[in-house]
Amino acid sequence: MRMSRKQCVGLDRLCVFLLMSGLLLLGGCSGGAVAQSESPPSWFVQPDQAYADARHLMATAAGPSAQAAQNRAFGNLARRFTAEIQVSQELVDEYRETKSKGEVTGTRQETMMVTESDVESRQTLLNAEVLEQAKRGDTHYALVGLKREETLRIYSQRIEGNEGKIDDYLSTAQATDRPISRLAALRKALVLAKANEKLQSQRSIVAGGSASFSSTRPKIEKRLREAQSHCSVTIRGNVPAPIRNQVGATLEAQGFPTIEDVEGALLEATIQYEEHPALEGRPDAHFFRWTLAIELTNRERNRTFETFTVGNRAGAPSEAGAKRRARHGARTVIEDEFSTFLKKTLLRTDQS
Repeated sequence: MRMSRKQCVGLDRLCVFLLMSGLLLLGGCSGGAVAQSESPPSWFVQPDQAYADARHLMATAAGPSAQAAQNRAFGNLARRFTAEIQVSQELVDEYRETKSKGEVTGTRQETMMVTESDVESRQTLLNAEVLEQAKRGDTHYALVGLKREETLRIYSQRIEGNEGKIDDYLSTAQATDRPISRLAALRKALVLAKANEKLQSQRSIVAGGSASFSSTRPKIEKRLREAQSHCSVTIRGNVPAPIRNQVGATLEAQGFPTIEDVEGALLEATIQYEEHPALEGRPDAHFFRWTLAIELTNRERNRTFETFTVGNRAGAPSEAGAKRRARHGARTVIEDEFSTFLKKTLLRTDQS
C-alpha cells in the first residue's frame, strides 16, 4: 500500500514524539536513581536505629572528605560534653615572636609547667571510635561513638588513679617542712582534682544521667591559699616605679604577699627592664625597644626556678611619648601575660 506525502510526514512526527517521550522517561528514572543514591545513609539520619542509644553515645557529621567528616563528628561528640575531658601537664619552653608587617618586633620566652586542656581530637575522647563511614556523591558521612559500659570502666579507672595521686601529693604537703615543696605538692594535687571533676562530669554524661559527685577541690584550694600566705615575695630591681608596682600587684593578686624585708621573704622576684632608642628610618617618629625579665628565686635554697621574659618596641611622634608607650606596654604584659604565667606555673619538684 502506497502512503501519501501527508501520511509520511505524520508518521515521522509520531516517531519523533515517541522517541522524545522515551528519552524523557529514561532520564526521569535515571535522575531518580541518582538522587536516591546520593541521599544520606540511614544510620546518618537515624543513628539510634543502627546502634542502641542505651549502649552507645554517638554523633554524626558530613564533610568534603572522609577525614573532614570524621573530625567534625568527633568534634560534635566532644561538644556533647560540658567540659574538657583530658588534662595533661608538661614542662615547656616557649619562644614566641611578635611580627608586624612581616618583621619581627618582639620575642618572649616562657619556661613553665603548664596545664593544658584539649577536646579537639579523637585521642582526648576516651574510647571513641568510628562506627560508620560512607560516601554519597561528593559528600562523606561519618558516625562516631563510644560504648557506654566499656567507657564507664575506663573513666572509673582514670578517676581512681587520680585520687590515689591526689592522696600522695596531699601526704607530701602535710609531711614536708619546706613551704615551696608544700606549695608544689598542693598545686599538683589541685590539677588532678580539677581533672577528676571533669572526668566525673563526663562519666555521668556517658552513663546517661546527671549523678552528683564529691570533689576535693575546695579543700585543696583552701590549703593552697594557706600555703601561699607563707610564701612571701620581695621585689628587687632598679626599674621604673610603675613597672615595679605592677609586678607587686600581680603577685598579690595571685596570692603571694609582697614584703620589703628581704631576709623575711621566702621568694625573690628580680626585675630587669631595659629600653633603648631604635632606629626605624622614620624621621617623623621616635621608637624604643624594651625588654623585661622577671626572675623568681627560692631564697630558702638559693635557686632560681622560673623566668619570664618578653620584649617589644613602641613608637610615638615624640621621644617622651615613645618612652611612655614602651612602659605602658610592659605594664600591660605584666598585668596580662605575667599573670597568666603565674596561674599556669607549677613549681618543679626537683627545684623546690
